[in-house]
Amino acid sequence: MRGWTAFGVLALVVGGWTAGVGAQPPENEADKPTAPIVSVVGCGSRTADGAWMLTMATDAVESKKLFASDDELEEAAQQALSDKEYVLIGTTDFLTTENLLSHPQRAQFTRPAVANATGQLRDGRKLFVKGLLITAPNEMRLNLVAVHEVADTCE
Repeated sequence: MRGWTAFGVLALVVGGWTAGVGAQPPENEADKPTAPIVSVVGCGSRTADGAWMLTMATDAVESKKLFASDDELEEAAQQALSDKEYVLIGTTDFLTTENLLSHPQRAQFTRPAVANATGQLRDGRKLFVKGLLITAPNEMRLNLVAVHEVADTCE
């Protein structure tokens, strides 16, 4: 009898514990990430220290998708530039293969034949970018997820 009582108690404990696993409270708005995915049009600019900026840029517009549609790219090509500036981070994958491999950490684990570099991030070109918008007190940053050249010049 004593064995059955111990088994019953164990079953109640395990059953109660597993029932609580699925009973999580719904996620609050405050618990969601604070870095929205946005799209921006601007001029790719490389600074003297090698960092990348998006200058003469438009306001960031929240986007629900990571990829850029043909319609978005056509609109971006026609969109007038503005006066915003964004520091670009996560740029390495959008450089040329040669530039990607010039980063010592990347050169350690990437071979030229398999380097994943789009070559779309180019100085002096009008770009359409998507990224996570990170706001800091003195600057806005975009952690890039997509870069598309939409014009040869920044006009």
